[in-house]
Amino acid sequence: ASRCQMMEERANLMHMMKLSVKVLLQSALSLGRSLDADHAPLQQFFVVMEHCLKHGLKVKKSFIGQNKSFFGPLELVEKLCPEASDIATSVRNLPELKTAVGRGRAWLYLALMQKKLADYLKVLIDNKHLLSEFYEPEALMMEEEGMVIVGLLVGLNVLDANLCLKGEDLDSQVGVIDFSLYLKDVQELDGGKEHERITDVLDQKNYVEELNRHLSCTVGDLQSKIDGLEKTNSKLQE
Repeated sequence: ASRCQMMEERANLMHMMKLSVKVLLQSALSLGRSLDADHAPLQQFFVVMEHCLKHGLKVKKSFIGQNKSFFGPLELVEKLCPEASDIATSVRNLPELKTAVGRGRAWLYLALMQKKLADYLKVLIDNKHLLSEFYEPEALMMEEEGMVIVGLLVGLNVLDANLCLKGEDLDSQVGVIDFSLYLKDVQELDGGKEHERITDVLDQKNYVEELNRHLSCTVGDLQSKIDGLEKTNSKLQE
């Protein structure tokens, strides 16, 4: 029963993520692709993203109670991807942030502004052996839905988000999904299977593009290692 519930939750979150990305991109195109923190579809995207990252989080008990923050797994990115260290440093240096949830939200803001959100989450999903410390096996980030979400997030790299973290009360915000933003899109999805097929094709296209980019990076890393070994070998020969 628990596994079935987790599967249903993953499916619901996937639908919400598809809708939130679609509405965000449509609204952004009408505004010239430049967005600020007051943009409602952008706010809702972060709420949905937070729900996805919270899904299946293991509860850690401490002396002050239960801790269930999605910032824990996000902190792993700094270790796996050195270029993300500036985000982690910026988040830790914001004096107004008092909670792990607030730091997690600030991290998402900064990653989106860097246009690296998809890249960083891809790194996490590629290291599930580390994620298992934070997530249950049936969590969204541990299943194939996590990779599909990464494919969806690649599309957000066309946006220019200008988000000011100073003065934002990220600690106490209540992350509630506003379904009224998506009612029209839900009706369209229910009314036409063609739209659903197009969405699936786009998901697969984004996934393949992300996979190809990841493979290109891997090839580049291997080539760099080979060049380094050749230089070392020549020095040893000398």
